[in-house]
Amino acid sequence: MAAPSDEQLMLALRDGELSAFDALFRRHYETVRSMCARMVASGDTGDDLAQETFLRILRHRGTFRGDARFTTWVYRIARNVCLEALARASRDDRLVAAWGAEVSNETSPSGADDDLQQLEAAMRALSQEHREVLVLCRYQGLPFTEVGEILGCSAGAARVRAHRALAALRAHMQSCPPN
Repeated sequence: MAAPSDEQLMLALRDGELSAFDALFRRHYETVRSMCARMVASGDTGDDLAQETFLRILRHRGTFRGDARFTTWVYRIARNVCLEALARASRDDRLVAAWGAEVSNETSPSGADDDLQQLEAAMRALSQEHREVLVLCRYQGLPFTEVGEILGCSAGAARVRAHRALAALRAHMQSCPPN
């Protein structure tokens, strides 16, 4: 017998079967944590935001209608959690300074090479909108239709945003000398 789909588990959770939450958490926690860490440029904060995302899933389970993929719904919740955290952090810039150290340790435990450090510096220099679309498209590997649903735009608009973000990333990497 095949394992239940994410949507089936979420519908069961919505209907009160709390054991379905455990399966969803195990399946998606690391992906959500990674997305959050990249969105806010902090591995430690990414853990906190992923936990907040799953608390909101549990708290708002009754709002899941099943007309969108479960992952789209989760990424939209995670995005909102991250945007709220960034809004709080913009007042004191605590999270921005953490990007390099936290993500470098996460992605390259033995120390990042020069190319990776340059890429991370370029990602830090991007606007939040550009970083967000690159995280969803490139790091999370989501199709443009799903990215558009998460960002509240069409797939075509998501594709344009991703193209512009990649152009900005490329321009920044070309303008900065290697470390």
